[in-house]
Amino acid sequence: MFSLFKKQAPKETIPVADKEVKPSPLTELTQEEFEKIKFQARVAFVDDEEINHIRRLQKDGYNITYWEDIENIDDFARKNYHVVVLDIQGVGKHISETSEGWGILKYLKNTYPHIVVIMFTGADWSITKFRQQADQADDFIGKDSDYLDFKYSLDTAIRKAFSAKYHLDINKKQLLKYINKTESPEEILEIINTYGRNKEVTLEKVKEKTDNREVIKTVTELLNMVKSFTDLIP
Repeated sequence: MFSLFKKQAPKETIPVADKEVKPSPLTELTQEEFEKIKFQARVAFVDDEEINHIRRLQKDGYNITYWEDIENIDDFARKNYHVVVLDIQGVGKHISETSEGWGILKYLKNTYPHIVVIMFTGADWSITKFRQQADQADDFIGKDSDYLDFKYSLDTAIRKAFSAKYHLDINKKQLLKYINKTESPEEILEIINTYGRNKEVTLEKVKEKTDNREVIKTVTELLNMVKSFTDLIP
């Protein structure tokens, strides 16, 4: 009983570097993990006409917001959608008069490249004319697609939005540009791959290798992106 009243010494905080830290690799979600969180993905459908299947998808549990048009594209982007299903024709006329949906696609991919964008249309628009923009799309869905094809394409897009590799590939050129200015680029990449699901450990180990602010900033942005969806896993 006397031990209950014994004054305990304060616990010493042990730096991550001095602990034996288990690897937490920057891996892709398992199918089980994906199924647990896919309905938490924020999805926007942008079309000036009623969209087939949207009510059924919502009933099945998908977190979908419907937009008839986009008036302010930066306000729209700040909603932090993981996936945008975007009509090609009839939207964006106020902000992209000549290319409509293609213009929105180009702006989103150039300014907010981590958003997964699916082009959605029933119109016979010339992809040749808009080849540069079309190449930026993550996928295409026809308005005449049946429900299961539509659902499969949406699941594929959500999985991409929740892919560490997808976001790492987007940041890779920028990351490598900064890392290559350090003395240990291979070691930094190895740290990200080995501990990437543990933000605290990864950053502390990166800071042991470099004090380059741009490297630390870019790694932090990547880890925040990954953490934003891995934290959804119950």
